[in-house]
Amino acid sequence: MTYKRSVVVVGAGIIGLSSALKLQESGQYNVTVIAEHTPNEIANGKRPSADWASPWAAANWSPWSGNSDPLLQEKELDTYCELTNIVEKTSPDVIGIQRVHGVFYFEDLEDKTQEQQKQRPWYADAVSGFHDIPAESLPNGVTYGIEYSTFTFNVPKYLVYLINRLTALSVRIVERRINNIGEAVEYGNNLDSGLQAPNTTSPVVVNCTGLGSITLSDVTDKNLYPVRGQTIVVQAPGAKRTISRTGKLLIYVISRGDGTAVIGGTTEEHSWDSQPNSETTETILRHALNLEPALVQEVDDSLSEEDKITDLRNRIISVNVGFRPMRKGGVRLERETVSSEKHGNLQVVHCYGHGGFGYQSSLAYAKAVVDLVDNASQKQ
Repeated sequence: MTYKRSVVVVGAGIIGLSSALKLQESGQYNVTVIAEHTPNEIANGKRPSADWASPWAAANWSPWSGNSDPLLQEKELDTYCELTNIVEKTSPDVIGIQRVHGVFYFEDLEDKTQEQQKQRPWYADAVSGFHDIPAESLPNGVTYGIEYSTFTFNVPKYLVYLINRLTALSVRIVERRINNIGEAVEYGNNLDSGLQAPNTTSPVVVNCTGLGSITLSDVTDKNLYPVRGQTIVVQAPGAKRTISRTGKLLIYVISRGDGTAVIGGTTEEHSWDSQPNSETTETILRHALNLEPALVQEVDDSLSEEDKITDLRNRIISVNVGFRPMRKGGVRLERETVSSEKHGNLQVVHCYGHGGFGYQSSLAYAKAVVDLVDNASQKQ
């Protein structure tokens, strides 16, 4: 009989779910996911907690990495390629991922932006349909613009798809808050599968808790901090693409492919304020409509701008606040031996701190987690 090593993934956000799926699909492991919040909340019609980052993401593929960040470039491009394969095989109605036209504008405001604009983006020859937007076609105040074929995520649908896929593959889902990595081991050692390795071998624990790693008593990562984001989900069947403008404000419109769109947003470092700000909501509405008139495509074009804003305001489905798990020094991706009083030395793989680029790099980071778990299994 072939025994499978037990792996416990802590965290059910985009990184945890993607990692759990890659691990289970490898055929080498019996996987358990343990998390305080899971997509089952979404499936059951509950409003997710603001403490759980993934449900509040706007989520498209738009590179976060600059021309001098080869590690993140690799992860983002790998995920782009895998997304290309996924959408060719799976309907957006099933998975919640769709290929769309992307338009990205940049204002010339900071030295960093100017420096980036002097260079051709690293992904220019790697993505489909890339081209520079002619200067005469740029909006006022924009100095650089690009277009290419990219992907957007209908986040609630994709998260539910992932949890359903895991369940179908017999991954055990435990909805529980834990206080330290050692607690997770208990759930890995109590799987019902007869193919689990003997309990003399402790499970490998994969820590994908995002900001939760601030409070896990055997992690307490002081490099983590929240970046508050406020977004609005609106009914906008005319919005078919993803479009953004980066400058004094970060303004974006991301179609979800189901007649709704996410518009945003804010990037407020070290803010834990979970309440929407009404003035911010109004600012987002006005700038988003200016960026993407198709948000109210069905209304009479002769209407005043104020009437159009009123129409867009009436389309609001929800105003949301989420906290991106940013980390000084970048993503923590490494294997560590953690000492547990009850369980001895535990093999732990950390993968957290993805800030605002979790979805667009998730599939590649999940592969990296599998590699580290393989390595951890050989060490014990």
